[in-house]
Amino acid sequence: MSIKNLNQTVMAGDIVVSDFGAYQHWSLVSDKICENGQPMLISATARNRTVKEESWEVVTQGKPTYPIKVTYDRPIVAALDLARSQIDMWKYSLTTNNCEHFVKWAVGLEVSSKQVVAGVIGATLGAAIVKAYAENPTTIKMLGGSLALGSLLVVGARAIEKNSDA
Repeated sequence: MSIKNLNQTVMAGDIVVSDFGAYQHWSLVSDKICENGQPMLISATARNRTVKEESWEVVTQGKPTYPIKVTYDRPIVAALDLARSQIDMWKYSLTTNNCEHFVKWAVGLEVSSKQVVAGVIGATLGAAIVKAYAENPTTIKMLGGSLALGSLLVVGARAIEKNSDA
């Protein structure tokens, strides 16, 4: 089954990201459809502190959402079954069990988060740059450098949108 949404066709098993500005939220498209005709999404969220299968609107909160260019070898039914096995079981953590970790785990990819890695590297480099080059490197200045460069690298770690004809 395929669903047309926001000028993109999404199918069960697709990975979609919702653009929340400072970060992207990763979800797995379900094989279930909401009463409004939109697909359900399975994802781990800070909002729930676990995994839930929820309506498109609840998960995306109206933010731009699109399928990303990711391939995996696990059968879709197996990926959805694994994802559902974690509903109310997964313990959400921004750094070790976030939405990107969860989706990659469910589809059989290496469990990692480009956004977390980019944020940590950026924060570390930002503080180091301030410490090395500031005339008076205070803790506040180093925190500012961490936040600025960390945020910039998280934004740069965005997932690539899948072509609508792919």
